[in-house]
Amino acid sequence: MDMQIKKNTVSARNQLPKKEYVTFIGDVNADMKIAFVGNSITRHGEAPQIGWNHNFGMAASAIENDYVHRVIHKLEEKYDSVSACVCNAFQWETHYQEEDATYHYFQSVKAFHPDVLVMRLIENCSLDVFDFDIFRKEYEKFVDYLADEHTKIIFTTSFWKHPGDKAIEEVAKLKNSTCIYLGDLGEQDEMKAIGLFENSGVANHPGDLGMQAIAERILKVL
Repeated sequence: MDMQIKKNTVSARNQLPKKEYVTFIGDVNADMKIAFVGNSITRHGEAPQIGWNHNFGMAASAIENDYVHRVIHKLEEKYDSVSACVCNAFQWETHYQEEDATYHYFQSVKAFHPDVLVMRLIENCSLDVFDFDIFRKEYEKFVDYLADEHTKIIFTTSFWKHPGDKAIEEVAKLKNSTCIYLGDLGEQDEMKAIGLFENSGVANHPGDLGMQAIAERILKVL
């Protein structure tokens, strides 16, 4: 198992205030509705104690350069209007063994009724106590909770290789959906923000090139 994920020392907790776990962009009645369910790579609030003074996907250089906004920008070239639901689900990642205990945080994602659901999380599921079987079962249940029957689901593996990647691939196959492999990106320093942040945990998150690569792989499926 590649241990690049061990370099992510950014706390798996308190990445956003509760009222900001889920936010929205654009008109909720837009032609295309896409939901991004992730973690700090999707959106992390300001954390000056670790040198992160932004409120978007860690560790892009600007909001327009994180993978969420890159995908939205490309979709806006195709559709008259696009709305997005941006969700940091670190609470689920750190409590997935507690079944549906965290679902109340994500009711507004479910109520959004997305046309597309991008499941881009797992990195905050601790390696020390990781339970493959429980994760697989609860991950599938979480996806079923968030998605409608009409929702197209796009899965991704971890940016840094994680033992649960195989479980995500299995759920994607069960749902007749695509699972995008990202583990190769986390092995390449040029895909990270190395040298741009003093905190090594922040710096090991995807930089602009990494965010672009994630967005491109998602857009290829879309």
